[in-house]
Amino acid sequence: MNRVFQVFISSTYNDLRDERQAVSNTLAKAGYMPAGLEVLPATDQTQLDYIKRIIDRSDYYVAIVGSRYGSLSHDGLNFSEGAFEYARSKDVPILAFLSEIPEPDAGLKEKLDAFKARLSAAGIVESWTNESDLCMKAVMAVATAVNLKPRAGWIRGDQAVDPKVLQELERLRIENADFHQKLANLNRGSTELVLAGSVDSVTVEFLVYRSEEGAPDTVSKSISLGDVFVGIYAQLLKSPSEAYVRELVGYWYRQTFRMSDYWELGEKSATVIRDRLEAMGLIRSRSIIAGFTNHIAWTVTEKGKQFLQSRR
Repeated sequence: MNRVFQVFISSTYNDLRDERQAVSNTLAKAGYMPAGLEVLPATDQTQLDYIKRIIDRSDYYVAIVGSRYGSLSHDGLNFSEGAFEYARSKDVPILAFLSEIPEPDAGLKEKLDAFKARLSAAGIVESWTNESDLCMKAVMAVATAVNLKPRAGWIRGDQAVDPKVLQELERLRIENADFHQKLANLNRGSTELVLAGSVDSVTVEFLVYRSEEGAPDTVSKSISLGDVFVGIYAQLLKSPSEAYVRELVGYWYRQTFRMSDYWELGEKSATVIRDRLEAMGLIRSRSIIAGFTNHIAWTVTEKGKQFLQSRR
């Protein structure tokens, strides 16, 4: 079966933004699935938990190091080094690309040099001088790693699922689309009135990870659709995948109600929320392709933008 490999790309946030995006685009064009957490540049342990979940799903880890060590967290390390330590602990193959430009801050130079030494001892290491050089070496290193250290990767849905199941899913999709249209016709009135009514509240299931190794607990909670929409609105403008929306809703709930551990919205509950918001006209969903994998992306509609202004 054909597989597509997910590659996590890490670097200091602001100084290497363009280089990180260029590497991501190059890997995507080569048929890989780049991953990261651009919208939440982590600066503390709580946000690092989200990065760990993405690393757990990735096949290879690319570390881009420039001339800056980055800001320090409470443990004295920068965020990139903390993510690297986690990837190494999970035996994710490390591909490091190091700049030879020295750290201008004398107080951080020793830390940057030590970090580079640890990267050099952990896996494949290349030096880079400019963006084009970095992109070329990154895609070649990933291809080499795939040959030398093949990983699980992601498999196309039509290869992993019985065709009869796909036929049944298509039938349900058609019925669901018809239901959406009928529900939309019933809710052509004011979005504000719809969300202020009884349909504003919905009971969903969260997956709560209380440890890195153990299976998650399933917890049911009643949430407000209007509050969820407003809470993740800024990220919806970037048309995130539904898998990422599940993490965003979990992060929103955790921050809003000051919960501990890692929370993620259940897959079926994500579908319920998508159906409700789409029927209300606040979002629309579409199918996108990343590598060889199909995903559902959420996008805010003009009606959704108007609703946000009314709530503000």
